[in-house]
Amino acid sequence: MPAQTSRPLARPRPDRARPRTALRGLAVLATVVAVASLTAAPAQAGSGLPSHHCVVNGKTAPPGDMVRGTPGNDIIECENDIENVTIWGGDGDDNIRVKGHVIDSQVLGGDGNDRIQTSHLLPRQGQSTIRGGTGDDTIIVPTVIGTADHGATVYGDQGDDTITVGSVFGQPGQYMRGGGQVFGNDGKDLITTGLIDFGGRVLGGSEDDIIEAKAVGVETGGVIQGGPGRDTIRGLGNTVLKVGPGWGQVDGGLDEDACKVEHANPSRARSTIASCP
Repeated sequence: MPAQTSRPLARPRPDRARPRTALRGLAVLATVVAVASLTAAPAQAGSGLPSHHCVVNGKTAPPGDMVRGTPGNDIIECENDIENVTIWGGDGDDNIRVKGHVIDSQVLGGDGNDRIQTSHLLPRQGQSTIRGGTGDDTIIVPTVIGTADHGATVYGDQGDDTITVGSVFGQPGQYMRGGGQVFGNDGKDLITTGLIDFGGRVLGGSEDDIIEAKAVGVETGGVIQGGPGRDTIRGLGNTVLKVGPGWGQVDGGLDEDACKVEHANPSRARSTIASCP
C-alpha cells in the first residue's frame, strides 16, 4: 500500500483576516456612536423651550422663558423646577414661591415689599440668582451653592431685608474662589445662614446689618464681610461664631462693629478676624 503523505495545515492568509477585523471594528464603532447618541439625547431636549408650571394669581402662566407679575400685588407659584426662566414680580408686594430647584434662572421681586421662597439654587451652565429689588423683602432659600464658573447668588438690594439661607458653598477653583454668595446690599439687613465654606461669601453691604452664621471656614474657606455701618456679627441665636479651623475670614468693615467671634482653633489659627472687636 502506498504510504500516505500528510498535508501541512493551511494557514490563514493575512489579507483574508484583515477584512474581518475591520468589520468587527466598524461594528464596535457603530455601537459606540449609537450609545453616545442616546446618551446625548436628553441634553438636546433640554435646549428647547423651558418646561415649568407656574401660576400667576390663579392663572397658568403661558409657556416661555418669562413669568411676569402685574403692577399690583401678585401671588406667583411654581410647582416644579425652573430652568432657563426669569420670574419677574414687578411692582407691588409680591409673594413668589418656587417649590423646585432654581436652575440657571432668575427670581426677581421688583419694587415693593416682596416675599421670595425657593428650593435650592443649582447653577449648571449659567447663573442662578434671586434679587429682592427695592423694598423690605423677605428671602428664604435652603442652599446657595455655586462654582467658580457658575454662580449662585442672593441679593437683598435696596431696603431693610430679611434673608434666611442654609449652607453657602462654592467649589473652589484657583485662589479659592467659590460661587455661592449672599449680598445684603443697601439697608439694615438681617442675614441668617448655615455653614459658610468652600469659598462661600456673605456680605452685609451698607448701613447697620446683623449677620448670624452657624460656622465659617470649617473645611477650607469662607468669608463674612460686614461692610460700612455698625454691624453685628455672631453665631446663630446670639451665640459665639466659630471661625475655622480652615481659612475662614470675618471682617467687620468700616465703623464700630459688635462681634461675638472667635477662632475655632486658637493654638493653630489659620483663620482671620479683622475689624471685629
